[in-house]
Amino acid sequence: MYYYRMMDSGDWVGGLFMALLGVLFLVAVVLIVVRLLKSGNRDPQRHATPLDLAKERYAKGELTKDEFIQIKKTLSE
Repeated sequence: MYYYRMMDSGDWVGGLFMALLGVLFLVAVVLIVVRLLKSGNRDPQRHATPLDLAKERYAKGELTKDEFIQIKKTLSE
């Protein structure tokens, strides 16, 4: 009976599966922590000045040149 248990492949396959599951869990935890640490720098709009926003809108074509110049003058006053 002991010899039969040693030849049973279920023991080492189950152990290998559990080890892989543990490694996958650790990798997932590390990835989550890295993403959380990087997420603090994701919002550049939060520190953008009004002039930066006007430049961005002008670059996108949302403002004409005259509108941009007017906004720039108003902000510099």
